[in-house]
Amino acid sequence: MKKFLPFIVVLGIIGFVLNSPVCGQKKSKKMHHDPHETIDVRIVTGIPEILSESSGIAVSHANSIWSHNDAGNTNELFCFDTTGTVVRSLLILNATNVDWEDLTFDDQGRLYINDAGNNLNDRTDLKIYRIPDPETIVGTVAEAEIIEFIFEDQYQFPPPEPNLNFDIEAILWHTDSLYLFTKNRSNPQNGICKMYRLPARPGSHIARLTGSLFLGRNNKEARVTSADINFETGEVLLLTNSKIVSLVNYPFNNFFGGEIREFYFSDRLGQVEGVDFVDNNTLYLTEEDSKKRAGFLYEVHWQPASSVNHLQPSDLLIYPNPFTCRLMIDSVFGSELEVDIWDIQGKFIEPVERTGNTFSLEHLKPGVYFVRVKLGNQSIVRRVVKY
Repeated sequence: MKKFLPFIVVLGIIGFVLNSPVCGQKKSKKMHHDPHETIDVRIVTGIPEILSESSGIAVSHANSIWSHNDAGNTNELFCFDTTGTVVRSLLILNATNVDWEDLTFDDQGRLYINDAGNNLNDRTDLKIYRIPDPETIVGTVAEAEIIEFIFEDQYQFPPPEPNLNFDIEAILWHTDSLYLFTKNRSNPQNGICKMYRLPARPGSHIARLTGSLFLGRNNKEARVTSADINFETGEVLLLTNSKIVSLVNYPFNNFFGGEIREFYFSDRLGQVEGVDFVDNNTLYLTEEDSKKRAGFLYEVHWQPASSVNHLQPSDLLIYPNPFTCRLMIDSVFGSELEVDIWDIQGKFIEPVERTGNTFSLEHLKPGVYFVRVKLGNQSIVRRVVKY
């Protein structure tokens, strides 16, 4: 069972040097995905047919997997085992399944049900339900405490298509708060996942925007469908349809401010909707079949973050920031690093003239850009501004 008291890894602040380097004449390498960046999955069992639209997962222990269906289905949780057999069901009496997406436990074993799926970005009735540890509930029914919320930065319902980024399909609990991660439905896809913080207590609250992270240029990379945290190591996972993103070594609760690693699936999967730690070395994934049939429960052998040779944020300097025409990237790893630059719309910037660690960006318009620096399967993303 993976529920331990959380700890917080504190990092130092990266310094920035505000001098201007010399322009160069060499193209940077475009990021590619080597075989060692991929992860394999193993089918454990078929998900029970009653969970044909499984869209969340919470693991009590290795043979006790809680899940639910998504929008418009019954307000029930189902627990199944690794043979695909439903062993329990739990009806939440005072809840409606408008669009249930994702589950998360806190350190007391209480379970949070995320009813903030928001495909059209037009909902004004967003809720998260909290129930006691389902393993301790006697019988087949329960009543929930209700957390209602609105986003601090949403003013239109729905917003314009380039700003369709208020669908929450991934949540996790950390210390005294819930953290919500957006499934980006912007058109064109800008690749940004936003993170909100919400008090983990019943009542009406405002979800505060606490960070954003560029995840990729297309929907498979950018749309987050589930999240989890390992209470023992502090590692945070975000699931998309093509990869698992690992967040470690972050300061306090700023998950996007630390080290980012990306692991792409070696084989194409169906519509993966849930991820959860079983233990430090094992993950479970759940899948909703595209034909509305039940998908599979998958197992992933996971390498604990603490055993990885990390690319640390403190290993990297990107300066000056803001910049005018040239940007310098310094690291102890030197030429081993690969560098990509993207604009705010998720467009890859190419070509970029480079000499050593100096990038000439005179051709770019003023605005916000993202620099992704990669070493093996590890990456760090930094936001930079051009005047």
